[in-house]
Amino acid sequence: MSISNSEQQLIDLKPTSHRKIIELVEEAGIDVSDWPNFKGGTEKAASNPKYCYEWSFENKKENIIVLNLWFDNCELENDTIIQKLNMRAESEEFTGIRIRRAINMDFSLQRAARLKSPVRVIMCDENPKEKLKEGKSTADKRNLDSVDWYVKEYDEEGNCVLQRGELAAPYIDQFILRDLEVNPSEKHESTSFVYPRSKAVRDEVLLRAKGNCEHCGEEGFRTNAGAFYLESHHIVPLSEEGIDHISNVIALCPNHHREAHYSENSNELRKLFLEKVSS
Repeated sequence: MSISNSEQQLIDLKPTSHRKIIELVEEAGIDVSDWPNFKGGTEKAASNPKYCYEWSFENKKENIIVLNLWFDNCELENDTIIQKLNMRAESEEFTGIRIRRAINMDFSLQRAARLKSPVRVIMCDENPKEKLKEGKSTADKRNLDSVDWYVKEYDEEGNCVLQRGELAAPYIDQFILRDLEVNPSEKHESTSFVYPRSKAVRDEVLLRAKGNCEHCGEEGFRTNAGAFYLESHHIVPLSEEGIDHISNVIALCPNHHREAHYSENSNELRKLFLEKVSS
């Protein structure tokens, strides 16, 4: 029976080499110059207990985050490789030094989520629960994944979803959809005047709406890529000297976007929308 590309990618992700953690974190961009500074010296730098058993590493100057993940915790969701974890909750189940390691890893995940930073992943073999039963948490085989991971979700309770590969936009509007669908060869010059619209403003408004029409509250439909679709609308049109700012842009479902433009009560809707976004 044939397997999908994503299933093959998951199989290929399983670590097969016996590389040392010091080699992998250095390859990922972490400074390891301090590793020899212990009683073992340069010869045993790779086994410096201050570093070699850590679960997360950071180079804040260059915004590099490296995490050790267990291969057995990987799963496929919508043909994408992910890991679900909550290091804050797990820290409550650990004792000793593992508590600090788990909390540090949670801080790294929070930082990656806040800054939307890529995460380099060192994939480790075997089942972590079985290893902990044996009294150890080190891996026999490790690979540094060549593909960046990203924090797809992180909530107030510390529940985190890490995704392998670039994140798709969670929310899109008519302009993003048009850019995704139109090939460069199909684009053509327009003889009508086009007012520039800031993508950053539209993105912020879409995030504010969180997938729900800011007028009726109904959830936008999901696109094939899994993003929620709403339409961004300048309440006071740019042609009437309306400003291109979040205080003048609202995210609407397609029906209410058309109503805002063409209905007999469009002026009343304009006032209502301005009140809505100001609050």
